[in-house]
Amino acid sequence: MPNQPRIPENIVVHLGAPDADVQNVTVGFADYIKNVASSEIYPTWPEEAIKANVLAQISVALNRVYTEYYRSFGRNFDITSSPAYDQTYVYQRDIFDNVSEIVDGIFDSYIRRMGSVEPLFAQFCDGVEVQCEGLRQWDSVRLAEEGLSYEEILRRFYGNDIEIVRNVPVENITESAPLLPLSEGDSGREVELIQTKLNRISANYPGIPKIFPVDGFFDTSTTNAVRKFQEVFGLTVDGIVGRATWYRINLAYNGVKQLSAITSEGLTVEELDTRYPGVLRVGASGPEVTAVQYYLAYISLFYNGVTSPMVDGDFGAGTEEAVKSYQRTFGLTESGEIDLLTWDSIENTYYGILENIPYEFESGIILPFPGRVLRTGVDGNDVRALQEYLNYISNTYPNIPRVNVDGDFGPSTAAAVRAFKEEFNLPGNPERVDAATWNAIINVYDDLYFGNIVRPDQFPGYEIS
Repeated sequence: MPNQPRIPENIVVHLGAPDADVQNVTVGFADYIKNVASSEIYPTWPEEAIKANVLAQISVALNRVYTEYYRSFGRNFDITSSPAYDQTYVYQRDIFDNVSEIVDGIFDSYIRRMGSVEPLFAQFCDGVEVQCEGLRQWDSVRLAEEGLSYEEILRRFYGNDIEIVRNVPVENITESAPLLPLSEGDSGREVELIQTKLNRISANYPGIPKIFPVDGFFDTSTTNAVRKFQEVFGLTVDGIVGRATWYRINLAYNGVKQLSAITSEGLTVEELDTRYPGVLRVGASGPEVTAVQYYLAYISLFYNGVTSPMVDGDFGAGTEEAVKSYQRTFGLTESGEIDLLTWDSIENTYYGILENIPYEFESGIILPFPGRVLRTGVDGNDVRALQEYLNYISNTYPNIPRVNVDGDFGPSTAAAVRAFKEEFNLPGNPERVDAATWNAIINVYDDLYFGNIVRPDQFPGYEIS
């Protein structure tokens, strides 16, 4: 699942109960909500009641999409048309004009609990023939007639700790399962998600060992946890996270967190991305600021509307303008602050650019940060490039030891990274190469290659080239 929910361009509806042998239909998300609303409520109801009901219906649908509820069971659809399981959808029915207009105005909004990320599974019922813990439809009509707004109506049923998320981006959402199986030695956001989910599952299934630290590196402790999970849940025990294991972990996680229930435990930002440092704004400083400045500077090379900030670790006016330019370009709220939505979007844009760049070292050519933190135990062409850069720098700075250029991040590479950070007074873990460290290394390399000697007291403060 992505860090932040998105509105899907389309939703796949199964025209019956989950096990029924019926067809699936793919419809635009807004059109789906219009159909559900026209099937579940009356167009003569007060507008505030209609809005409250529509937002509940949107949140139910988005919860199914975001948690991949049915796909985690191996299904090839997002939601059913059955009110016994989800909400009523009548294939090819007529849509009420006023309902259509209301949906067009709010289909990119949803309900969530404060402090949680996922759309609330906003259970609802008619409140006459069927009773439930959530919104009672006929009671919502009465409350609207008494003059309550749709937000006040929703809080009556779901509590005062809910909020409405608005202007959610619309995207073509694909399945979350990685294209290639994850195994020991891999790293990245997908590994981090698996580690987070397995640790939470282990609270209910204590036989599954805890993974520490949760850092996006698929190490031996992750392999052991995956193997035990596979054993407990009757999967092939190989320690590899393929499609079947990925979705079984997702299903178990959704279950223990009750993400598809009105009483959900809730997903927090910290559970979804341990690298997100919290909101960054003018006055902030540190490696997290350096990282986002680096990403923005690189993105600016490919998107004319994005301005390049100084990569110096200080969030000043130039960085604020660069963030605003990014937000304008990608249709985000132009706040100049980096919240989780902006952080996630910047990372995804940067990673998307990387997918089209061949990662081969060539003398004098600067390669971008590879999108994964490099540390002991990882290997690949990005490690090989790192080793080439460090060896070139060591010709001028002998305190930085030379390493074998073999693409394996072993003890000697760790020692060279540590020595580089000591030489240039860089913060953070001394043996890991994140975006800020990579930026420092390539800038020193670039200056040395073209004849400029860099003094440590002049560092940092580079513009990306």
